[in-house]
Amino acid sequence: MANPLSEKILASARKVTDLSVALRRRLHQIPETAWEEKKTSAILKDFLKTHRIPFTSVVDTGIVVEIKSGKGKCVAIRTDIDALPVTEETDYAFKSIHPGRMHACGHDIHMATISTAGLLLMQMRSEFKGAVKLLYQPSEENPPGGAIAMVKSGVLEKPQVDMIFSLHAWPTINAGQIGIKDGALCAGVLDFDVEILGKGGHGAYPQDTIDPIVCAAQVVSSLQTIVSRSINPFEPAVVTIGRIDGGTTRNVIPPTCRLSGTARAQSTKMLKQLQVEIERVVLNVAKGHGCKAKFTYLKGYPPLVNVPEANKYLSKACFDLYGKKALVSPPHPSMGGEDFAHFLEHVPGAMFLLGTRNPKIGAIHGLHHPKFKADEKAITIGAAVLTKAVIDFLNE
Repeated sequence: MANPLSEKILASARKVTDLSVALRRRLHQIPETAWEEKKTSAILKDFLKTHRIPFTSVVDTGIVVEIKSGKGKCVAIRTDIDALPVTEETDYAFKSIHPGRMHACGHDIHMATISTAGLLLMQMRSEFKGAVKLLYQPSEENPPGGAIAMVKSGVLEKPQVDMIFSLHAWPTINAGQIGIKDGALCAGVLDFDVEILGKGGHGAYPQDTIDPIVCAAQVVSSLQTIVSRSINPFEPAVVTIGRIDGGTTRNVIPPTCRLSGTARAQSTKMLKQLQVEIERVVLNVAKGHGCKAKFTYLKGYPPLVNVPEANKYLSKACFDLYGKKALVSPPHPSMGGEDFAHFLEHVPGAMFLLGTRNPKIGAIHGLHHPKFKADEKAITIGAAVLTKAVIDFLNE
């Protein structure tokens, strides 16, 4: 049987379910991409003002809430607020009204969940001592992400944050459950561009050229041998070329060809090894074709590594509120990147996976899919778990 605090949290969360869902749907309709989240920020501020939750604006569209209740520790909860450049294909009555923009990664669910947790914590200040910060972060989808700017703005200071939590909607976990994993949860990201430099000329006289497109084709194939032949099979790693750009017409061999790719790994050490291997392969293939190669690296995300001590509070909160069956353990980390990892470089914490899958309503598609949907009952569950974890941490 749930303890009195758990019962109070559950009852309070159920009472505001309609508010939570309404906020999510309102946000879902007006998705905005990285650093453009002005309407999103305005809607969130309106919600906070309505419920008398104190906040300040940071890094343009970002928001920081601080809920105080006496002296004590400080805990933060972070949500991302941006959307993706995806055209929505759901049958939602509240689908995106912004062409070519969609909350296809569940950030609308994240915002509604954390806003609900903030509302519950505001109502339950008598239950804890200390401070809670809600961090509404712009630009998670656009590396290097908005987390760096948030940290630089001082959101983890005055008062100093002692622990930080976050969540991510997860379409392979059933609604009603949450996934918790110690250690690596998401991959570190190394994004790169390679410019292959050859010698252009007429397509009818290839002997007078050095063809960078032929070289680039060989580079793409050779890069695939890195994971299969140069990396320990027990180490998760990915090397992907997602774009090739070279040439302007069919009968001209261009002087250059550009490749854009990404590498993923579960440790910073492995990311560095992947960079060494990528450069080795590209430079040697280019040399063999008489070409040269230039590299440009984009600052990406470090691996997201959950601290067991933080997961302890999330696991206990879920167990106390919803029982053992609500807890699942993901079988392996995700190879996707998450810039919440930047916060974890400064403060111990953890991200949990919020189950949103429900085949009965078509919530079966993966993240970034144009038909991505989520079971909205996950909002109440996530908010209750966060509320309980925060109060437990502050009172310990």
